[in-house]
Amino acid sequence: MNINNKNARDWLVQSSRRSFYSVLQEAKITPRQMEIAELRFVKGLMNYQIAMQLNISTKTVEKEIATAYKAVNRILDQML
Repeated sequence: MNINNKNARDWLVQSSRRSFYSVLQEAKITPRQMEIAELRFVKGLMNYQIAMQLNISTKTVEKEIATAYKAVNRILDQML
């Protein structure tokens, strides 16, 4: 995991729910990415659990989370 994705992940894990949803909405991620982010960071599910629940592959979960990280990084960079 590169440093930018790690920073985005750390922020998402530590953020309040209000900040979490605000940044994700501003990042204009897809509904599927939003759902996966909620399952990962709000409910604390692991990638394989998300994949099973949504009936998708773990690779798809990883790809969607990586894309969401990039979008969140764009917003966080603008905020700083």
